Amino acid sequence: MPTKNFEQTIRFYEYRTTGGNPIWLPLVQATLITSDHRRIALSLMFDTGASVTTLRADLYYLLGLTSWNQGSPVQTATANAIATAYRYENITFEVFGKTITGPIHLIELPANPLYSGLLGRETLFNEFGFGFWESTHELLVTCNP
Repeated sequence: MPTKNFEQTIRFYEYRTTGGNPIWLPLVQATLITSDHRRIALSLMFDTGASVTTLRADLYYLLGLTSWNQGSPVQTATANAIATAYRYENITFEVFGKTITGPIHLIELPANPLYSGLLGRETLFNEFGFGFWESTHELLVTCNP
């Protein structure tokens, strides 16, 4: 029987509601590497439902843009509706110890102090293998799927 080995374990972040109930979030630390080689740390929600890594529209300036809607418009399904996002190619991130260049979307998302966007599947997920252990609130990662 085949086995899967994971080199990294990412603990979910525990957030407590005002009522004291725990909510566990799979937050991943990523580094955006800008075209002028600045390194910007971002917290992203690991989201298997996100087709493309997505950042909040108000972070457009991190990409050296003058507005969030300069990219190619695309229609994307969100949890609540179909929305317009703007696609940007060749954006470089460092995540799980690898540097990867691929697309991102900018979209109007509600501000959240815990994360800046969603870590999505296109390009990034091709580089890794993932496992989940929900009862222990862990995301398991391998660079050797």
